[in-house]
Amino acid sequence: MKFKNILGSGSREKIESIQSDFVTLASHQLRTPLSGIKWYVEILLSGKDRVLSPKQRKYLEEVYRSNERAINLVNDLLDVSRIQEGHIHLEYRPTKIEKIIQEIIDNYSTIISASKVHINFEMVNGPLPPVSADAEKLKRVVINLLSNSIKYSPADGRIKISMERNDGSLRVSIRDSGVGIPKKDQKKVFDKFFRSENVIKLVPDGSGLGLFIAKSLVEAMGGKIWFDSEEGKGTTFYFTLPVE
Repeated sequence: MKFKNILGSGSREKIESIQSDFVTLASHQLRTPLSGIKWYVEILLSGKDRVLSPKQRKYLEEVYRSNERAINLVNDLLDVSRIQEGHIHLEYRPTKIEKIIQEIIDNYSTIISASKVHINFEMVNGPLPPVSADAEKLKRVVINLLSNSIKYSPADGRIKISMERNDGSLRVSIRDSGVGIPKKDQKKVFDKFFRSENVIKLVPDGSGLGLFIAKSLVEAMGGKIWFDSEEGKGTTFYFTLPVE
């Protein structure tokens, strides 16, 4: 038996607006206690007030990591809400992508080392011009793409980051030797909350929002994003941005 859609377009839009308002309100309300937890745990881990036993330190480090995941999820939800409402604020200025990529690699050095992956970063055809972009939003794009490559690559896996000029834009590619994306799932990769079964088995935690956010930000800055992938043989994500 088929059921008719009893909601008109106006009602559906109203429900989506209520949902968006709820997500925004809930996310803002969660930020304050989560930030407080992070601050107190950092104080305890610093050892200024007392010496921690190895077991106590281990528990606190797990609390810290769990809290960081919750903070990242809240930030993702807020970003999605802004994207859907068309409230992405962009501050364009000449931006050197290679500096942002190198900074992220340096900041993630501990995670990269723990994951035992090898990252090679190269620029094709020498020095490249800056792009016209919002540096913070661009950083978010690279972090989302690179963190996926790290998470879904095996120990001793290889990640290659390349940059080259392509007419009036710069193209960045991030290639990994990870689990790849099954062909049946490739059309849904940039959908909100979507995660392939093979990555869920490998890394159960994840919001499925990173690629949606990356695509939205790249396109908002006038660029394009796409990928090539084969299950079991890795994935390459590409994005372009216009040069300054």
